Amino acid sequence: MKRYLVEIVVGIVMVLLFLAVSAWQSSETLTEAEVDQYIDIMEKNLPVEIEDRDEFIARMRDWGKSDDGKPVYMLNLMRFYDQIKPVPGVPETITPMEANEHYEDVMGPKLIKSGSYPYFGGDTSGISEGQEKSNLVVYEPELDNWDRVLIVRYTGRRAFFDLVTDPEYLKVEPYKRASLKVVLAPLSRDIGIPDLRWIAGGIGLTIFLLVGWIRSTRRAK
Repeated sequence: MKRYLVEIVVGIVMVLLFLAVSAWQSSETLTEAEVDQYIDIMEKNLPVEIEDRDEFIARMRDWGKSDDGKPVYMLNLMRFYDQIKPVPGVPETITPMEANEHYEDVMGPKLIKSGSYPYFGGDTSGISEGQEKSNLVVYEPELDNWDRVLIVRYTGRRAFFDLVTDPEYLKVEPYKRASLKVVLAPLSRDIGIPDLRWIAGGIGLTIFLLVGWIRSTRRAK
């Protein structure tokens, strides 16, 4: 027993770590009553000057009441304004990028705390140097020239509702609204393959550790 004490302790720690991460990443399905409570908070706190405010709230209500309890991958298509948009509470002396950075600095830790995190993010690279157009194929002019794409993984729809009704979010939301135009599209993940180099490295490390464990076990006998 003492011979394998270290292995036993490490095994217990790994199991506890797995259970802790699983609990952190879990989310319960929303009930209709809970959705109504979230919507009530949004109706009372979202500024009336938000574009398409009523339609946004109506879509959020329908989306919440159709919760399937699964994780949500939220696609964010972002286009920065040329200049900061006049919004109450946001200094007009900062740039759109600075305003969005302030928003992300405040909300980033809250996102991680809830078990959600950025799954993918990057700036559009453009077609060529000096070329403003970002898309190779465009069927609608207003769909071109996105500056940044971000996919955020939420543990579930509850986590997203928690975010947009959080008092801190309501304080910094004007910074995002003043800095950019955004399209939000919830996705369900069918395919998600990490960098194959990490997969190959993980397999190699597993084989290495397994061979080492087998050899040490044989020597112990």
